[in-house]
Amino acid sequence: MHYCIFRTDRIGDVVLTLPMAEAIKRHDPSARVTFCVQEYTRPLLSLSPHIDDIIAIGGRDLDGGVRRFASVLSERKIDCAVFAYPRPRLILAAARARIPMRIGTGYRWYSPLLTHRRAEHRRSGDRHEMEYNLGLLEEAGVTVPPDLRPVLEIDSPRRTAARTALGQAGIDPSSAFIVLHPGSGGSAKDWPAERFTELAASLLAEDDALQILVTGSRAEHSLMQSVAERDARIRVLREQLPLDVLAAVLAEARVFVSNSTGPLHIAAACGVPVLGFYPFGIAVNARRWGPRTACAAVLTPPADPECGDCRSGDCALHDDMRRIPAAAAAAEVRILLADRLSPCL
Repeated sequence: MHYCIFRTDRIGDVVLTLPMAEAIKRHDPSARVTFCVQEYTRPLLSLSPHIDDIIAIGGRDLDGGVRRFASVLSERKIDCAVFAYPRPRLILAAARARIPMRIGTGYRWYSPLLTHRRAEHRRSGDRHEMEYNLGLLEEAGVTVPPDLRPVLEIDSPRRTAARTALGQAGIDPSSAFIVLHPGSGGSAKDWPAERFTELAASLLAEDDALQILVTGSRAEHSLMQSVAERDARIRVLREQLPLDVLAAVLAEARVFVSNSTGPLHIAAACGVPVLGFYPFGIAVNARRWGPRTACAAVLTPPADPECGDCRSGDCALHDDMRRIPAAAAAAEVRILLADRLSPCL
């Protein structure tokens, strides 16, 4: 049986889809698993031990070329296409390729192109994103084990590349360091940069030997610099690394701290203790998007129990990331630093 899982959106979404491959392999060790993703996330999938092949496209959906892509799918002799992130042209291509089983959610205008439709709305936020993804496999008769989590495995060449990148950033990879990632690419409300600066100052005041590395995208350079500029001991990873090498860099860290964003899930999948800052709004909260690892902490703005908007999960007044104090974050990091002495996998 050959499965193709389609997940052509962002980094965190892709990472939270990886357990689907392991579930399939546990159900049928002889199965073949292909992932269809955006080109920029392809290097990350090369770190998954459960994926056999990768199809990469330039964006979230096809920009024309449906018939040509249908030929690509036909050549691979796929038996089951699972759309964890449904896109109309990709589903049309799968239908044109006559893939026998096509699975996705059932409430979109193009859902009739699917052979198996899952009757649920993800926007309700009743379950975690990973659980929504795994639920699609039930439509294919795959038995999903309860102990799954995203896993990325770093090999020796990538570890070597990561240590080189760390050295160039001024970080000694043989000594303890933590990573602060103050951006999110607009995926959620952010804990402010000045809070990250306060957190760094608190941690460095307690441990002179601790190193801090700030990471982010090219577009977040000024944000990264604003966190690092007050202390020469805080370094910035300016080089834009391929995602597999970035994963290897994060895997060397003692703790990873960030807003709700893809690198948080990369770090967690590499077995690094993580601290994430999440709003409590239904569409973006930790219940839906939190890290899936044994070594994780989450901080959220405190809701007001007397506020009706807070109770409904939609309160602009109290769902304010500035209400998360740096002292609370520092306390969680100390706990995670202690947890790093034992495996997080």
